[in-house]
Amino acid sequence: MSRLKFLVASLWITMLFCTHAQAQPQSERGNSAGSGKFEFALIGDMPYRADDYWKFDNVIHAINANEQLEWVLHAGDIKSGSSRCFDELFLDRLERFQRFRIPFILTPGDNEWTDCHRIFAGSYLPLERLARLRQIFYPRPGVSLGQKTMTVQSQANDPNFPEFVENVRWMRNQVLFATLHIVGSNNGLAPFATRTQADDDEVARRINAAVSWIKQAFDEANAMNARGVFLLFQANPRFEGAKGKRARQGFEEILQAFEQAAVDFGKPVMLAHGDSHYFRVDKPMRGSVSHLRLGNVTRVETFGDRDVHWVRVVVDADAPEVFTIQQEIIEQNQKSYSLF
Repeated sequence: MSRLKFLVASLWITMLFCTHAQAQPQSERGNSAGSGKFEFALIGDMPYRADDYWKFDNVIHAINANEQLEWVLHAGDIKSGSSRCFDELFLDRLERFQRFRIPFILTPGDNEWTDCHRIFAGSYLPLERLARLRQIFYPRPGVSLGQKTMTVQSQANDPNFPEFVENVRWMRNQVLFATLHIVGSNNGLAPFATRTQADDDEVARRINAAVSWIKQAFDEANAMNARGVFLLFQANPRFEGAKGKRARQGFEEILQAFEQAAVDFGKPVMLAHGDSHYFRVDKPMRGSVSHLRLGNVTRVETFGDRDVHWVRVVVDADAPEVFTIQQEIIEQNQKSYSLF
């Protein structure tokens, strides 16, 4: 992208947000009032590469054409790990996400910042990319993206964690939703040549922020007598792995917080993530003491990478399981060729 095009894109996005803020009232979809069933879309690990943009366009079209959906949740990884982490790509993704007509909420992935030190990704400093990511995708803390926005609670309002604009939560129909900044590559602990103490400090702080946000989310759920809790994050935290093993490094404290909160809550909890590019719905967590499977905890992993489809989540607070998962396969995206 040329310098002129980059400046035009930046100006266009700035005008988009300003015009949208003046012209449209914020949606009340995040409000806890109301009852009955509702639905939303779950995606992640997309779009990965330019030759699959047409597939992502099909996802946008399918979701926009469905009037039953309340919002879109994206589980992070908005690019491949080897593609360049430059601003132009971030602005391209923002423009694509703004095509969704309903509220859009993104939780960051490792491909867009922790892995940006890779040569093919541009040899960026990850912490610099994180700061830029927050500027571009979270311009108004507490307000979603999308052509129609919704208000949410942001962890940035907590004086202990003011930088965490990406961690948000909201209540709808007695069900609590929250996002958590938990990423692949061992939650940012994977070694690289230019790693510094500041990188290690960031990981420790982000883990503390996530654990605090989990506790606050379940405290609110209990106080409001919520029927269920839905948590969104990017990383596959290796639920099935043995405690203390390298694969779970960076996730242990978070998994412990998940377990304790879910056991205490005792009602349906859904943990949604991407990372592995393997659509699945299962019950992966076992109690660390009892070793029994936690029956109230369900995991859903999004489609991703070459499998460019979406997941419909149906929420019914009066149903025993609260959450129902439906895979939405876009038949045209099953073809391997590009239309362009």
